[in-house]
Formats: sequence, structure tokens, C-alpha cells
Amino acid sequence: MTQSSIVGTSGRISFRESADPNKIVRIERVQGGKRVLIAYYRQDKRPSYFEWVDGALEWKDNQIPRDSTSKKYEEVIIPWPMYISMCAIAGIGMCVTAGLLAFNIVYRNNKFVKLSSPNINNVLLLGCFLCYTTVFIKTTGTDNTSVCEARTWCFCLGFTITFGSLFSKTWRVYRIFTNKKLLRMTIKDRQLLAINAILVGVVSSVLIIWGILSPHSIVTEFLKKEIYQIGNDEEVHPYVRVCFSENGAYYNWVIYIIEGTLLSFGAFLAWETRRVKIEALNDSQQIGLCLYNVVVLSAVGLTLSLVLNDQAVLLYGITSGCLIIGTFVTQMVVFIPKIHAVHNKIQTIGHSSAPGASTVTGATRAINNQAPKSSTTNTPK
Repeated sequence: MTQSSIVGTSGRISFRESADPNKIVRIERVQGGKRVLIAYYRQDKRPSYFEWVDGALEWKDNQIPRDSTSKKYEEVIIPWPMYISMCAIAGIGMCVTAGLLAFNIVYRNNKFVKLSSPNINNVLLLGCFLCYTTVFIKTTGTDNTSVCEARTWCFCLGFTITFGSLFSKTWRVYRIFTNKKLLRMTIKDRQLLAINAILVGVVSSVLIIWGILSPHSIVTEFLKKEIYQIGNDEEVHPYVRVCFSENGAYYNWVIYIIEGTLLSFGAFLAWETRRVKIEALNDSQQIGLCLYNVVVLSAVGLTLSLVLNDQAVLLYGITSGCLIIGTFVTQMVVFIPKIHAVHNKIQTIGHSSAPGASTVTGATRAINNQAPKSSTTNTPK
């Protein structure tokens, strides 16, 4: 190298043992068709540095080009218009629930309302209230794991209590109108409440074990499919903070299987009692319609939750919509006939074409928690 002599950016360069390599390098740039001095590179200083000429360097559109893509991280949250709209609708549903509860209490001695088990209907309304509450709890953009637990408990218990009430009433209708011997027995509300309590206990046990063995935590998920670029070579990386449980999928599937089995059995009972026409006595047709509605919406909600697992905003909107629609339809289908009957002072009871129901009296007493006076009067032949 000591024998080399080349032309470099600072002029001719030669390497000799006695030469001083420290030089000041002029940096020029072609701007507006002419060479402009924009900086000096000071090699005579330690450490060396660039000494820029103020105002000499000009860039197109006054924007400095980047030597690499700049990354910007942006949190995805549920839009406030969507959240407020969902909460407003759920709030209206909660007001309707309170109104129906007041109606059920005020007219609990009305014959039409009394024969439809007002105590069980009150429990059903409690479940509906919890379902509406779930809409207010959003698990995105939070740092508190208690929010995750609260939403899970509200949804699971609300769904179980609501469905358990429908299921227990359908079960009573099925037992009465498919077994002749039961016309001599009483099926009291406390037995139906016990069925509901068992369902709630099973689901609660799963949730407690879940919370102890695999508690929730808040994790940050980067949405790689939603990365986009904006001006000036800036790349935006969206991310979302969500609830996460290491083994949560297994516990979710346990709850899905439990609820799915009960939904299937409830739909079967509703189908078996579809010919029972005593509207005030058992609500069989209305309950059956509610069960079918719950089955369809649950299937849609579960499928979309699995498909849209990485789209928190869309998933919140769809699940909240299904929850509100299912809960509101259930309330209306169950209570509108009762409100109509009370308003029009309907006191009559229709007839049943179900097998095993030769008279209405025995079934009425069974549901109304009254034993028949004579064991031979109402015995079906």
C-alpha cells in the first residue's frame, strides 16, 4: 500500500509511512444544476465528525429521505362510537329487563302469569341482566386482569342462568306430558331452581379451576396482516392488548361442550313438547322458539369467534350483537304473551294434544304446586 497512489473523494491519495492521513474533506452536492458545498468532514479532529453548512442542504418537498423504513406502533382499540352504541342498546335492554321484572312481581298472582312459574321467570331475567352487563366489559386496551375475569364470569353465568331457566321449564313440561304417572305428583319451583343451581355450580366449578390453574394475563399481539405504510416511508404496525390464558382454550372447550350438550338436550325437549298447546300453563312453544334462537346464535357466535380470533374490534361487535339480539328475543318471546293476556284479562286455559294428557286439571296442579284432591279424578286412561 505504501507504493499505491489513487484518486479519491478528497483528491489524490497516497500511502506512505511519513504521510499525514488527517485531512478536511469537502462534501458537495448538485442542487439546481450546480455543485453546492454542504459540509466538511473533519478528519483532523478526534473523533472525526461532519461539519454541516447551515441552510446549504435542500431536499425535495422539504422532506429528508430515510435510509430505512421507520416503524410506528399503533394500538387498536374498540372505536368509541361502536362501544357507546352497543352499551346504549344493552342499557335499553337492561331497562326492559327491570320493567319485565316489575311486571312479573306485580302480576305474580294473575292466573296466566302464575301458571307460567313467575319465580323461574325472575331467575331468567337475572340471567338476561348479566348477559347485557357483559357488553359493557371490553377486554381490549386494559391492563387489569380482573376485567378479563369479570367478562368471562358475567357471560358464562348469564348464559347458564338464562338457558337453565328455559331448560328447567321445558323439562317440567316434558315430564308431565310424557309420563302419565306424573299427573299425580307435584313438580315444584324449588326442583326447577335446583336444576338451575346444578348447572350454575358445574359452570362455576370450571371457572374457579380455570382461574386457579391458568389465570388470565394481559398480552400484546401484533397484527401482522394489518401492517400498512403512510407517507415519508413510515410503516405502521398495529397491535392490540388482549386477555390471555395459557390453557384457556381447553377450559373454553369444556364450557362449550357443557353448554352445547344442554342446548342440544333442551332443543330435543322443546321438540318433544311442541304439540302442547296450553299456552298459559307451560310456555312450551315460546320456550322452544327461544331455545332454537339460542342454538342458532350460539353456533354463529362460536364459529365467528374462532374465525375472527385476531380481529378484536370486529369480534366485539359481532359477539355483542349476537348477545343482545338473543337476550332481547328471549325476553320478548317469553313475556309478550303474558303482557297481552294481562292487558286483555285473559283467564282461560286451552287444551293439550300432547300424549298422556287426558285432562288439563292434573297438569295445572302439578305446575301450580298443588296436588290433586283425588287420585282417581285426573288419572289418565
